[in-house]
Amino acid sequence: MPKNNKKKQNKSKNTKKVTNASEELKQNETEKVEEVAEVESKNETTTVESTKKADKNNKKEKKNKESKTNKKDKKNKNDKSAKKSWFKDFKAELKKIVWPKGKELFSNTAVVIVMVVVVSLFIFLLDLAFDYMNKFEVEQVRKLQNSISANETVDNTTDEANTTEDTNTTSDDSTTENNTSVEENTNSENTENSVSE
Repeated sequence: MPKNNKKKQNKSKNTKKVTNASEELKQNETEKVEEVAEVESKNETTTVESTKKADKNNKKEKKNKESKTNKKDKKNKNDKSAKKSWFKDFKAELKKIVWPKGKELFSNTAVVIVMVVVVSLFIFLLDLAFDYMNKFEVEQVRKLQNSISANETVDNTTDEANTTEDTNTTSDDSTTENNTSVEENTNSENTENSVSE
């Protein structure tokens, strides 16, 4: 019996080892499955996130397109309604105007005409005064220029007369000197002639 017990014990040990090994394999497999499941779930979450982002981008693009078309439609509608409202406002403002009556219109027109005449006369008188002052200044300048030019011509003539007098006096002096020398020569010849006789 003891042999049978040992065999049974060995079998139980072997079965325990096998069961332990099979349990370890199962655990390893479950861990691998869990890891694969985690990776797949991560991939799924990333794909889900990317699809969500793509969906959001698509939605944004659609919204932008819709908002642009809506804005264009609103602008067109606003333009039309703005034109209509402008004409309505224009008519309303025209109705608010208080037009002057005949007497009031005549008196206002007379005041405007009188003021235009008064201002034009004032400007005309100023123009005449400035024109007279301008002509007066021009005449004064011409007189001054004429007097300066007359003084210059007198100075030039006196300078010319002085230079001609100077040349005349020098020529007169030279001629008198020549005459005296000729007289001296004739006198000396006369004296020589008288001595020789």
